[in-house]
Amino acid sequence: MTADWLTGVLKPGDLVVVAQGTGEPTPLLEQLVHGAPPDVEVFVGLSHSTALTGPAARELPLVSFGALGPLGRLAANGTVSVIPCHFRDVPRALASRNPEQIVVALQVSSADETGHHSLGLSVDYTYDLLGRARAVVAEVNDRLPHTSAPRVHSSQLTATVPSSRPMPAITAGPTGPVHETIARHVAGLVPDGATIQLGVGTLPSAIGRALAAKRDLRVHSTLAGSWLFELARSGALSDEPGAVTICEAAGSPELYDWVVAGGVLVRPVSELSRPGAVTDHFVAMNSALQVDLTGQVNAEELGSGYVGGIGGQPDYLRAAQQSRDGCSVVMLPATTGDGTRSRIVRGLHAGAVTTPRSHVDVVVTEHGIADLRGKSLTERAEALIAIAAPGHRSSLRETP
Repeated sequence: MTADWLTGVLKPGDLVVVAQGTGEPTPLLEQLVHGAPPDVEVFVGLSHSTALTGPAARELPLVSFGALGPLGRLAANGTVSVIPCHFRDVPRALASRNPEQIVVALQVSSADETGHHSLGLSVDYTYDLLGRARAVVAEVNDRLPHTSAPRVHSSQLTATVPSSRPMPAITAGPTGPVHETIARHVAGLVPDGATIQLGVGTLPSAIGRALAAKRDLRVHSTLAGSWLFELARSGALSDEPGAVTICEAAGSPELYDWVVAGGVLVRPVSELSRPGAVTDHFVAMNSALQVDLTGQVNAEELGSGYVGGIGGQPDYLRAAQQSRDGCSVVMLPATTGDGTRSRIVRGLHAGAVTTPRSHVDVVVTEHGIADLRGKSLTERAEALIAIAAPGHRSSLRETP
């Protein structure tokens, strides 16, 4: 597998923008980690590869919109420069760069008879940069399926690296009683016929299982984990054309097969998160690190540093509020894993407000549901203390 593009395409001062998730061109990222020319920066998103876990990654100047997955450790030691921006705004955030210094690195399928490659299972910020970048380097993976995702013509590719590898199987962590209880509470907020937005991870997986008895659900979500396939298998999803629209599938091989065969629309994030993109009865469900007593949400920082990201949370929560009969839901365990610290807090860590309190309808922990709609600040505090862990409620009531 050739790495000639590193010297043949890249120039000092370039920013290589690497596709993320199941669209990540892992061989290209590995080549960058071990052989990027001097004075080249690399923009990465959510990574599922091991390329960023070795010592060589600490020598590579990295930029990202968050500190997800292996980026968390790199952000802690200062290797990653975080640009705090909404996921859909990543192309705009990079617009200050000279287009002549932007190189896109992505993964595509083999070309069809017309010379077009499919983006497969993931359409991210790199798609919106294709027309602006000086160069586009592609891993051409003959095992990446053709889907409804946008296509890229061979003439748009500056350099290609062939590969033949399966899509990574992405598994969520094991769920416990806390996750299952939160999931049951959240499922009660989702009526039959709703359009849902959910992410990936342990809690979304539990919620997906809790929604199995629902019917006629539609999906409008940037990320979709294996819960999407489970909902399809349980009969919970609508069978109308276009009922499922996502930007990326990240889960089991069964999920990937179903996305290819099941009429799933794989679309750019700029389409999913634009104002007015969702319909009635939209329920957006997003996780948090902390929620303060006014309803402000922190999904980015803790005492250890930057560990999360803004993503699409503010966009989706606000969209749910603007949807007729919609609901914006924020969910989190009431405490840290060891139970010593409340995640319902008087004030957010370092003032990191990912989502303003005005965007939040409902907050859910394992101890119940705090419906904040129409409540004053005092009433919000009372409702949120009521779903905090019992051992922390008295300290939350204390006057600072």
